Amino acid sequence: MTAAARVRVPPASRTRRAMPVRAALEWAFGTECARLDHDEIEAVGGTGWRSYGMEYVALERAQLGTRVDVSRGRSSPHDDAELIATVVRNTLPWYAATLVADLARAGRTPDWMPDARPRLRPDEWQHNRPRLWAKSRDSSEAPDGWQPIPRRNRKGVIVHDAVRFTPCHWDPTPGRIAAARRAYLDWWGYLLSVQAALKGADLLGVSVTGDMPSMTPWR
Repeated sequence: MTAAARVRVPPASRTRRAMPVRAALEWAFGTECARLDHDEIEAVGGTGWRSYGMEYVALERAQLGTRVDVSRGRSSPHDDAELIATVVRNTLPWYAATLVADLARAGRTPDWMPDARPRLRPDEWQHNRPRLWAKSRDSSEAPDGWQPIPRRNRKGVIVHDAVRFTPCHWDPTPGRIAAARRAYLDWWGYLLSVQAALKGADLLGVSVTGDMPSMTPWR
């Protein structure tokens, strides 16, 4: 490595890379393997979570000047990645912060059940070669006690025919689809909050843009 390559570039002259908030999170938690800070002892003891503000992180980084690698086997996350993790931790509740971090680490979004449509499906199938057929039942076996349907035969006598029906269910249910898409909207709102907080953070090499994932991709 040449002497020129070892010269540290001042922060003011560095080129900041523009990244949407989702890409920034995936870089921080997925590529750089940043972690959320959660003190289990303080949480159980009722004193809350130990959190460091962005001012504290910026001050520590300015005082140190350079990073000190104390990890075993791999380098520590980038300064910006650690600051992004701190912003996520301080902006969102713990359950939301862990959800955002886990999805970013996996490079995924919540499963909003794309192309899901409620379809009426039989409860049971029976094999009648060469195809499968919906299995029917007698009305006397129905849970709500359906009664046979009376009718008059050709001789005018009233008879009661056994009614056959096919038990069915909706799959997936409308409630299940709505819950999945409600969870996606919650995640989208978490990203919006993190985006606003990151725009005020002292990131050295990353500039968070205003781009967001689609709010309602199912439309």
